[in-house]
Amino acid sequence: MVGLGNMGHPIALNLIEAGYRVVGYEIDVNRWKATDQLSYLEDLEALANKTTVMLLSLPDGSAVQEVVGELSTFNLPHTLAVVDTSTIGAKASQAIGHSVRNTRLEYLDSPVSGGVRGAVAGTLAVMCAGSKNLYNSVLPILTTFTANQFLIGPQPGQAQTVKVLNNFLSATALAASCEALQFGQSQGLDLKTMCEVINVSTGMNTATLDKVPNQIITNRFNAGFSNTLLLKDISLYLDGCHETGIDGEISQTVVKLWDKFVEAYPDEDATAIFNYIAHTNRSVSNI
Repeated sequence: MVGLGNMGHPIALNLIEAGYRVVGYEIDVNRWKATDQLSYLEDLEALANKTTVMLLSLPDGSAVQEVVGELSTFNLPHTLAVVDTSTIGAKASQAIGHSVRNTRLEYLDSPVSGGVRGAVAGTLAVMCAGSKNLYNSVLPILTTFTANQFLIGPQPGQAQTVKVLNNFLSATALAASCEALQFGQSQGLDLKTMCEVINVSTGMNTATLDKVPNQIITNRFNAGFSNTLLLKDISLYLDGCHETGIDGEISQTVVKLWDKFVEAYPDEDATAIFNYIAHTNRSVSNI
């Protein structure tokens, strides 16, 4: 496993729970949590020589491209399946898929959705794109930390497309729900009661079902996914729209809002956008 941070470490623990022994590569030694079944190596080549399957859980496309680029220079004695659970966008995934042709590497574009809680519970959704044979060969591994598995298509990048459009919808629902619920509050309505009504009505979404009741009403604001990472994902979506000739009028508005939130409060939990929108509304009303 390469990248044992907020997502990678709980994925590794689920693999261990299923009976696998995991060897990790994590550049931040402060994140090392070695056990009898989880060891760490500081040498990526040594790691690659110990396994036929390597999972990646890295923050962005440049990190993934750096790791895969380094792997492709090694004189490996066997084929190495690289299962990339990171969210890096279609363009980067396509480039990686192209770069590993005629090498010992097999690349499966495999972003996951469900956040840290899903990684801990082993209930993530995984979207895969690449060779069907490769997908089938690693499916037993994927099922140890996911509840839903999908083979989206044969070309790397196709799974990334589904992932970033999903995150765009999630970011839009969260921001829109926060604004709507604050409007309700301004009319003297209770957050919990509004969510209960919405969740049996047509406005139901993941924010009203989960994020507002469990993170915002409770003042936890600890869903485990930062506004900075979410902005990265929805920016990839908007870039993809522009590359395919879609104007993306809605996504431009959503990305602009999240960009302002990140600029004001970088690396805050994404659910804290509720407070940001409230603060922005108060500032406007005081003008």
